Amino acid sequence: MLLLGTILLALACLIVAYYAIAVPVENSFGERYVTSELPLIFPFYPIATFKPITVITYFVFAGVVLVLEGSRNWLRKVEVRGVRLVLVFVAFGSGYELIWNFFAWFSSWERSGGALDLTVNNTHAHIFLPANFNFATKIIFLVFALSLYGSLFLQNIEQKRILSP
Repeated sequence: MLLLGTILLALACLIVAYYAIAVPVENSFGERYVTSELPLIFPFYPIATFKPITVITYFVFAGVVLVLEGSRNWLRKVEVRGVRLVLVFVAFGSGYELIWNFFAWFSSWERSGGALDLTVNNTHAHIFLPANFNFATKIIFLVFALSLYGSLFLQNIEQKRILSP
């Protein structure tokens, strides 16, 4: 599991690097991962393409889950309560941001129209580029899902450590 998880995380990093090089200029932060298309190979032939951010999100989530599951025995020996509390707080914060992002994304799109994938967050002052809503929402959902999974996973480990001598 550790090897497969590491491979998936490495593939996600390669996709990030590839599109950062292949699409060097973007109008909003993360747009390169939303406007590009990643072709799929055979068993997925009814679905022709995925957005790179979608594949990155899937690979990172699956990679982290596999690495955690593969590290279960090692994690039983470590105190995880503090980490679990931090993950619960991160889940709370990212859950709020996820809901806010969806409302802001669709409100902005309804107000300005255009392509849903090109809608940007113009509600805040930005030092650099405004964030692409599609990109930001998927990243925030990834953080929410990972923190929720991580806190439940560590709670399970903590309970098993308490029950077993």
